[in-house]
Amino acid sequence: MTEERPHGPEAGAPLVTHRLAVTEDGQIETIEGRGAEAFIVARPDLAAFAVALMDSGRDLVRFVWIDGDRSWHSVRIDVEHRADGRRAIVAATRVSPPFGLTVRELDVLTLISGGLGNREIAACLEASLRTITTHVERILVKLGQMSRTGAATLATDLGLLRLPTPGGGRNLMPLTAGLVDHKASWSGRARQPSLSVQRRPILIGMPLSLNGLASTDATEMLNGTRLAIDEINRRGGVAGRKLELRVADCDVSDDRAVLEAVRNLIDCEVDAITSGYTCSEEGVQDLVADYGAPYLHCATMEAMVDRVRLDRWRLRNVFQICPSDIHYGPRFIQFITELEKTRAWTPATRRVLVIQPRWSRMNIGFQNLERLAARTGWKIDLLDDLPLRNIDWGTVMDKVHSLAPAAIFLAYYFPEENIAFLRQFLDNPANALVYTLYGPSIPAYRQQLGGDADGVIWATTTGLYGDHLARGFAERYERMHGVKPGHSHAGLAYDRVNILATAWTRTDNPRAFDRVVPEIRTVIHRGVNGAYCLDNPGQVAEAYPDTSRDPSISQAHLIFQIQDGRQRILSPSPYGECAFRLPPWLNRG
Repeated sequence: MTEERPHGPEAGAPLVTHRLAVTEDGQIETIEGRGAEAFIVARPDLAAFAVALMDSGRDLVRFVWIDGDRSWHSVRIDVEHRADGRRAIVAATRVSPPFGLTVRELDVLTLISGGLGNREIAACLEASLRTITTHVERILVKLGQMSRTGAATLATDLGLLRLPTPGGGRNLMPLTAGLVDHKASWSGRARQPSLSVQRRPILIGMPLSLNGLASTDATEMLNGTRLAIDEINRRGGVAGRKLELRVADCDVSDDRAVLEAVRNLIDCEVDAITSGYTCSEEGVQDLVADYGAPYLHCATMEAMVDRVRLDRWRLRNVFQICPSDIHYGPRFIQFITELEKTRAWTPATRRVLVIQPRWSRMNIGFQNLERLAARTGWKIDLLDDLPLRNIDWGTVMDKVHSLAPAAIFLAYYFPEENIAFLRQFLDNPANALVYTLYGPSIPAYRQQLGGDADGVIWATTTGLYGDHLARGFAERYERMHGVKPGHSHAGLAYDRVNILATAWTRTDNPRAFDRVVPEIRTVIHRGVNGAYCLDNPGQVAEAYPDTSRDPSISQAHLIFQIQDGRQRILSPSPYGECAFRLPPWLNRG
């Protein structure tokens, strides 16, 4: 009987062939080759392929099969029609890899033959589009072909199609090899583990500033992310795959450093990117849009939401998972007006001072703040020419005393400057409330200020609730990290990993970005920072009560006050825990 030689430069390799017959009911009859029956019995795939071919109505199939010991086999199965029934003759010849192909290149070649494009192949093999493009180029060179069609024709003619098919036989249908693989799969046969599709960890990339500006925020986000990953992995991961974190340390105030960090994460083929604040948010969004992986950020900027609204198709994988900063200004006016109406506080003047950095992308909704203030009788003073860091707060306090406001709205995110402001303020306090943004949520704020922080009011569009879910999270966080979490970004980072895990579980393929991204849009997730619903034109979290009156699909715009060294929620209902207290510096007069 003539041996069938492998194709390519390995054609001179010694051949080891097993031949056997498989009946329609799956019984094995040894035909030729020492140990052939033991060979096939230990490898149920081949017998199942033989039965599937007879069920398919076709008479011949050729393919490549790779054993668990990494040995390659050129397989041919012929159907014999006899008077007493049919049987399939299986010939499995051990060969060297045809044309010097690697296992991964064989997988790619197989899917090319099934008519899949590079993006579909990337999703199927859980690889980047760039990697698949490189594989295709190398395959064409090795096969001496000028086109994908030529490579596919050659692979089909020579039987260079891998079974089991990467991603399932449906990827090769209506070719006979695909039909056989699909039928064998549905017959309940035991599939051999695929050497090419390694169950690699699911990678989450995070560009963070661990040593510079916003490093305290970064620590909170990093710890919250690690807790979520640890809990998911303890439960067995996502579809049996572990999650891993890739951190790119960078100065978030340096555009080039941020973009280089994101490029490095993309080169690592991460399956999603999550981030906090960066001064190059537009550039990051553009890079990630081209890459395709889901990007879950918490820049809290309406300008970033507008970019998605205006170009939703290109930026469809970009999500802002906290409500925008545009709500901060109006909410401040609403809050102090309510304090006055309930007589919890009597303002000394009708003036309010807003202090914010010179940063065009920041938008606290100042126009709406002004309109609301005009209706409620407040006069607004604005100080908006300050840098992001190294502020001369002494000069600012001179301005405060000259204006004599009843309330100061410090629109600064970073806790470092929040701390510096309050220290300067308490050296010679004004007769005014101090209301700031989420900076006091960071534990370092109270640790460095101690009792001096009492009385400060602060707001966040995403904050840790006071319910049992949040308390359980805080306990687990402290057990893992040895410190208590802050009241904003630790919970946010924890929640967004769980949002990703839900989407990945539904699609069962984190590299299928075009399927994962729509799942993120449809997920309604109740986390420790409230509820996340991102299915809107800007793909941004809803704010309660600012943009939604339904707390089941929104995050509460929480207003805290530090009382007796504790963070206490004042508003909104029903999340408030206690009543407002006059700050101690107001009692000095």
